[in-house]
Amino acid sequence: MSEIEAPGELGAKVQIGSFKVADAARADAAGRAFVLDQMAQRPAVLTLKAWALEQLAPVAGETAVDVGSGTGEDVVVFADLGLRAIGVEPSAGLREEAVRRGPAGKGEFVDGLADKLPFDDESVDVLRCERVLQHVDDPTRSVREMARVLRPGGRIVLIDTDWQTAIIHPADPDVLQRMVGSFLSQSANPYSGRQLRGQLAEAGLEITGETAATWLEPQAGARQGFVSMMHLRAAQSGAITEAEAMAFANGITSAADRGAFHMSLTMYAVSAVKPPVA
Repeated sequence: MSEIEAPGELGAKVQIGSFKVADAARADAAGRAFVLDQMAQRPAVLTLKAWALEQLAPVAGETAVDVGSGTGEDVVVFADLGLRAIGVEPSAGLREEAVRRGPAGKGEFVDGLADKLPFDDESVDVLRCERVLQHVDDPTRSVREMARVLRPGGRIVLIDTDWQTAIIHPADPDVLQRMVGSFLSQSANPYSGRQLRGQLAEAGLEITGETAATWLEPQAGARQGFVSMMHLRAAQSGAITEAEAMAFANGITSAADRGAFHMSLTMYAVSAVKPPVA
């Protein structure tokens, strides 16, 4: 998928590329960091991060891994709790950004993918993976790989979005359906959220908890973020016309000016433990 420009903060242009992890190595790191920073401020994300940490119950001295560590803030949290904290991230640019942002000595950042983790069997006590599996072509394989590296008694939390739960208002229903359909077809695993529990169970792990949170986009989201680029992608793919894309953009930005724009979607989180050897 070719890159497009989406409006960012204060009118800056941010390059937004593929929604597939296979393209991470060539993606614009600055643009991805900007998007991750915006997402990290959302109440739903903060709620699920806090829930995940509680479920993982990390203990000082343990080894903790964040798969798809991005800009590294969750690795630093583990390190601050006295764990050996490792972030796995395929983007060299994001690994460099994580090192730049983090305090010296607070965590390690290594190259790797969710389905090929650079760890020995049963060598990890705590593992988290947030908003990564939606970008993976074979998430079942990735979860099995995470189960491989967990020690017996090791804890894991998966957090992800189900993009079919997205609700956007106002929009022409027919145009919106084609836009959403185009986005779903271009994404690696857009239904990830609903699959997490089953993937963990099928990997031989015991479910210990599950929850969900609703992402509510602020009014500024009509001009930046996911919704602001959705119509551009759809027009680029031919799913909607340029006129329909312009009408959609004008409709949601006008609604935002009145405080009437709405965009929401559901994020899910599931925790599990690796059973001890019989």
